Amino acid sequence: MSFVLESLRRAAGDLFMPRILAVVFLPMLAALLLWGALAWGFGASWLAHMQGLLGEVPWPDWMLGVAGVAAYALLALLLIPAIYVTALFITALVFMPLLVEVVSGKHHPALARMHGGSLIGSVANGAYALALYLLLWLLTLPFWLLGPFGAALPVLLNAWLNQRLFLYDALAEHASAEELRHLRREGGWPLYLLAALLGLLHFVPLLNLLAPVYMGLAFTHYGLARLAQYREGGTA
Repeated sequence: MSFVLESLRRAAGDLFMPRILAVVFLPMLAALLLWGALAWGFGASWLAHMQGLLGEVPWPDWMLGVAGVAAYALLALLLIPAIYVTALFITALVFMPLLVEVVSGKHHPALARMHGGSLIGSVANGAYALALYLLLWLLTLPFWLLGPFGAALPVLLNAWLNQRLFLYDALAEHASAEELRHLRREGGWPLYLLAALLGLLHFVPLLNLLAPVYMGLAFTHYGLARLAQYREGGTA
């Protein structure tokens, strides 16, 4: 638990460094611009397709008006995770080297770099994580109306995606291939708790604009601290 709280605290402090402030909003803004442009060009077609799918459902007469609104709601439910995962992917692929450099230089300058990960590994890991996340998002949409269980589903999905996507990039430069496999496999509940807490930021207006970079910082702090502990002979 101490690793989780310390990672969140240190990430919050590093967020206000000039090098971080210069890029903190860029991943989410880039994702919003990308999907905004796509929605501008293809939104009418997407909406017509949604309406066509929902039109095949045998709605009761009193729900015909609701069915029209449902197409907009369903499209929004699909666009929200698309924007979310795009911002995360941009952060992991483009900005994580900067975040790792800042965190390691300030907090772990003596930690040896074993280069156990690679750019190809990062892209492959990100593609797998995003593809599986979006598939599970689509498959679980009908269950979101099941009270507290339904509300917990997006939190659990976000937690899995966050730790899967960011921990690899946080450790790729410093951990050996064996250390990287071990730390990702043995993360346990502290890793998923950190991932779940960070995932909640995406549901908070305004804070969600800086969430991807803050998340990258927190996972970098967590990963490098665990790696340092592991090399010192402690459990990790």
